[in-house]
Amino acid sequence: MIAKCNRPFNDSEFIKKCMLAVVNEICPEKKKQFEDISLSARTCVRRTEELGTNLIFKLKEKVSKFDCFSIATDESTDVKLAELCSLKGTTTGEDLFIEIDKTFKKLGLSWNKLVSVTTDGGRNMSGINKGLIGRINAKMVEERHEAPMIFHCIIHQEALCCKVLAWKDVMNIVVSMVNYIRKNALAHRQFKIFLGECDAEYGDVIYFSEVRWLKKGKIVPELSNEKWVLNLAFLTDITTLLNELNTKLQVKLKLLHKHINEQHLDHFVCCKTVLESTKSTLNWETTKINFLNIIENLQNEFSIRFSDFYMEVIELQNNDILKNAFKESNDLKIFYSSLSEIDFKGIKSFPKKMITAFGSTYICEQTFSILKFRKNKYCSRLSDEHLNAVLRISTSNLKADINELAGKIQPQKSH
Repeated sequence: MIAKCNRPFNDSEFIKKCMLAVVNEICPEKKKQFEDISLSARTCVRRTEELGTNLIFKLKEKVSKFDCFSIATDESTDVKLAELCSLKGTTTGEDLFIEIDKTFKKLGLSWNKLVSVTTDGGRNMSGINKGLIGRINAKMVEERHEAPMIFHCIIHQEALCCKVLAWKDVMNIVVSMVNYIRKNALAHRQFKIFLGECDAEYGDVIYFSEVRWLKKGKIVPELSNEKWVLNLAFLTDITTLLNELNTKLQVKLKLLHKHINEQHLDHFVCCKTVLESTKSTLNWETTKINFLNIIENLQNEFSIRFSDFYMEVIELQNNDILKNAFKESNDLKIFYSSLSEIDFKGIKSFPKKMITAFGSTYICEQTFSILKFRKNKYCSRLSDEHLNAVLRISTSNLKADINELAGKIQPQKSH
């Protein structure tokens, strides 16, 4: 429980004090038995190591039955499936490859069963020559195995696609406003009161980024500029829609392009509100050109970046005939066997491989968050081995065999 809840090892001593306090009130005749239980910090460390080792054995048992597997890799942490790999020097593609190769050997994973690799897209990860992907591909060629599918984390993909929305004329002013509000204590308090009086959906703003502070006099005039306010409204609308990212987004972008072109603004609530409330004299035919260009750029970005993930999936999800066929059979085996070999070659050929693939490196980021929380200034003596055991216990779905471990331990009373 201490490992799963990411508590310090010496919390076990505090837990014992709580146990004794409860026992003293509820069943004092049992107090002596509880006093004999060893729950020192050193004991907690040993038990955690034993639990971590047991989970490795459990994992090896599962690995021996794998038909195929995939990995998600991140420079901060290695895969949750494997272990914490501490890189104390450089973090080149070669360094990462060496650590992953060691992990494969440790767990008994065979390179010929690796079917896909998901990375965060960094150069040391995705480089085709010296990056991790390049080294993995070279390894597969060397051992005459089929090259794995390579995926770029969908979360990072979305962030990169949204870079085309870096509308500096709008965002620089917005960032400056936000930072001015947060920098000035009085302005911040007044702004929060204002939001409360307006029954706003959110009660505050957060810092966007560290930029040069601008004076209040340089910010306010922008709010009276109709064109700037309309641009801000469009950026707000399109960002909100992007936050609802799903596999039909490319289809939605075509629809949004059509709506902007025809000035049907039901999906662009902020734009519609600005135009109606100000009775804007702006020429929509001229104004919309910039909006249409942004949507077209988004379409291009998504078509390039997401083609390796979703082209067949999008086709599958938007085919009404296939939807009805699945509803009628309600059996995945029958459904997949009925798919066209030409239209759904990938899905037909690699169902197992696609099931194992990681869509993102979220699992790595999640583990890294636990690592940062666990390894702090109050746990400066925590070793890599201890971290490895703690992370394995706190993130794994596998369960250690407590009875087996307890049977091997020599009973020891607390002193």
